[in-house]
Amino acid sequence: MIDDGDPSLQEPELTEEEKEAERQRELELMEQERQNDPLFQAPHLQEGIPPVTCNFGKADYWDGRYHKNPETFEWYHEYDRIKHIINRYCARDGKVLMLGCGNSRLTEDMYYDGYEEIENLDISRVVIDQMSEKYQDIEGMTWRQSDVCDQPYDDAEYDCAIDKGTMDCVFCADLALKKVRKYVHEMDRVLKHGGSWLIFSHGLPEDRLEHLENEDTSSVEFLSFEVNVHAVPKPLLDPYGVPDLKDPEELYFVYVCTKNPTRSKQKDDKKNRIFQQKQGKKALAKKLREQRQKHAEFGHLAKTPTKDSFGNPRESDRRIKKDPLEELEEEGEGLGLGNGKEGEGEGEGEGEGAGAGLGGRGAGEGEGEGEGDNPNP
Repeated sequence: MIDDGDPSLQEPELTEEEKEAERQRELELMEQERQNDPLFQAPHLQEGIPPVTCNFGKADYWDGRYHKNPETFEWYHEYDRIKHIINRYCARDGKVLMLGCGNSRLTEDMYYDGYEEIENLDISRVVIDQMSEKYQDIEGMTWRQSDVCDQPYDDAEYDCAIDKGTMDCVFCADLALKKVRKYVHEMDRVLKHGGSWLIFSHGLPEDRLEHLENEDTSSVEFLSFEVNVHAVPKPLLDPYGVPDLKDPEELYFVYVCTKNPTRSKQKDDKKNRIFQQKQGKKALAKKLREQRQKHAEFGHLAKTPTKDSFGNPRESDRRIKKDPLEELEEEGEGLGLGNGKEGEGEGEGEGEGAGAGLGGRGAGEGEGEGEGDNPNP
């Protein structure tokens, strides 16, 4: 009879160094299996029902979810709680790209707030079909099924882009870091010089900023983004509760990635040199000629609330949509028929967002700009 309590018969306990070496060996074996087997699944996905967050990077999960639950679902915050940040960076007459649109009402709310050209992108074919049918009578909204890591758009096509929870989903995908890197470089490509990419996320700055910033021009991972961070309180169940702005668990973070025109030009020059090596001087000359024609017609900078696409300062970023009575009065004044009464436009105002703002990596007080009464999140 074997005495299990005999110390001489028990396996010796591993040291911390030996445990770490064992974990590293398991990771290396898993990576070898992943490379050799295209159908490889990590162990936590091989078990019956994986944790739900493991599915957030998969198109079939979202297709099934939207098929079963077509009702509107809003991630993190509704538009009224975050519009002071959106209004600050996105011009109403610019082209806006909504990344991972889902069945949120964010696009609809922005449209009726004056944003009249919004392209909506989502990996789920089901939700794109649902939303395109729902808003088929509105010309300013377009819908396209695609992966944010491989976007079907031309270079420098959008003035502003909004991601509300999509980056967090990409972090849940298989080969997450590789896909995050592709996503970030795609956004660096499709935004115009000076354009902004707003990422609403639950991820902490120490976990997100390293993926959004790279100032090394000699690196293939070079990015033209300058990143500012804002923080907004999470919704509270208690309507009279006061959020603790020093507790990261009670905050969502907004990463505003703005393309620095100087860095963006450096990146374009580098891409043109590579293009010339592959395609030749004539092909590059043709490409640059087409770019100059496009810039001459539409401008080469992103439209912002303070500047137009040619870099000229603008007095305001009023709503593009006008009241019909105001348009009639303006026409009457032009013909000398009216009494000179001007249509009353919406007043503009500036307000401070209730969330704490973090400039770059430092902490400070967040500010937001919006029209009229600025909501206090």
